Amino acid sequence: MFFIVFASFCFSAMTQMSFSMKDLSSEMMGVMILMIGLVLAFTTLFLAITTVINGNTKTIAMMRVFGYTQKECSQAILGGYRPMSYIGFAIGTVYQYILLRIMVDIVFKDVEGVPAYKFDFPVMLFSLAVFIAVYEILMHAYSERIRKISIKEIMIE
Repeated sequence: MFFIVFASFCFSAMTQMSFSMKDLSSEMMGVMILMIGLVLAFTTLFLAITTVINGNTKTIAMMRVFGYTQKECSQAILGGYRPMSYIGFAIGTVYQYILLRIMVDIVFKDVEGVPAYKFDFPVMLFSLAVFIAVYEILMHAYSERIRKISIKEIMIE
């Protein structure tokens, strides 16, 4: 659960922070923050979901033996992580806002030419829309992986 929240947190904080960098620093800094955040978020999410599915292959096989559909199996195994991912996104949004406010208002308050930072609500909505789309596509892809789990192979073990 922690890694799902962490992946969502990284995606949220780094995508939103990267768009703020063009005003506060440079576009190149924004691109670097975006790339670091996306690599960290996708790697963490991939490892977390793969571990969850691999750890529950026998459970999934037994559910399928008892007549559960692929959608019901996916919902039972992966569905509980959806609210946690949105909580991670919200925490990442708050984190990046607080971090940038501290940097601008406290750390660089004496530096001339640093613009005032204000929360960019349209960027947050855009980031949320991209997050939802990517997360749901990944969950659908992993649902297909659940469908491909062979009951016969699990029973032979």
